[in-house]
Amino acid sequence: MLKLSSKILSCLLFSLIFLSKIAAIENDYEQNIEKVLGDYISPKDKRYCTLKACLLLLRERDAKTWIETGTARNGACNCSSDGCSTVIFSKIAPFLKAKLYSVDIDKVAIKNARQSVIKFSKFVSFSRSDSVVFLKKFSEPIDFLYLDSFDFDSSNPEPSQEHSLNEVIAAYPRLHKKSVIMINDCGLPYGGKGALAIKYLTQQGWKIYLDGYQVILTKS
Repeated sequence: MLKLSSKILSCLLFSLIFLSKIAAIENDYEQNIEKVLGDYISPKDKRYCTLKACLLLLRERDAKTWIETGTARNGACNCSSDGCSTVIFSKIAPFLKAKLYSVDIDKVAIKNARQSVIKFSKFVSFSRSDSVVFLKKFSEPIDFLYLDSFDFDSSNPEPSQEHSLNEVIAAYPRLHKKSVIMINDCGLPYGGKGALAIKYLTQQGWKIYLDGYQVILTKS
């Protein structure tokens, strides 16, 4: 029978301890996601599964620069309807040492959102601007892009759909092969607000990672 040297045994033991610590960290992160999401939306909520999947993917891809178009206009209120994305993202960002850039054209929405994330303000930057203009001017690589501006109207879907498409086109030069895109309000008539943007992205080689009320897309 082969006898393992003390050095090999020590190496194996170290590897096992290291892997167990990594597993524990990943498990803790998932539990933190579930805790934060559970504070604002139900596990049965139409956004829960995609938000959780997206946040896990952001850790996997070490996403540091996040952009959200359309801030949480009611802050931490009315989450079952609005989703409270700004609040949720601001509480997860510290775990990944990420920075969230939230842009909205409505100053009241920004005020409400800012008040709801005061404890996490160093992880969030608010800008009052048209989102397309903001994205055109943004100079850093974008690791995560969340599109949720311009309310969708099923009786007149084109304006919202075209706006989301224009956001993607504006942001495209800053996206990269590890970027994650999530579009809200897609599970609605006519494909919701993401119909044109998703068509454009898939034509550029992006794949749908998860399809629900929100749609997640990745390049690789």
